[in-house]
Amino acid sequence: MLDVIPSKRLIALALIIAAFALALRSVSKAGLIEPGAANVLVISFALANLAVGVAGLRTPQRIAWGAYLLVSVAVFFLLGFATPVGAVVILAPIAIELGIDFIRAA
Repeated sequence: MLDVIPSKRLIALALIIAAFALALRSVSKAGLIEPGAANVLVISFALANLAVGVAGLRTPQRIAWGAYLLVSVAVFFLLGFATPVGAVVILAPIAIELGIDFIRAA
């Protein structure tokens, strides 16, 4: 029987994948990598993130990892981000600014 990977290690892997995806975004935005290569890398990061989510289904926290897996798929297909963590990091300043504008308008 295969050993179960601890959730803490899987969380660390998910954060590392998100960090690499965010770094790729910065490198791509600076024009240091071709768009085709960047797309391949983003899809690779998204697949690695899904693999972490699937591995999480073998832990005692399988419900949380299942939710993470569903959110990962939705974020990738609906918003185009490789990981939900990357989406939060990129979209949080926009959401905060919208919230501030909403409060000012009220």
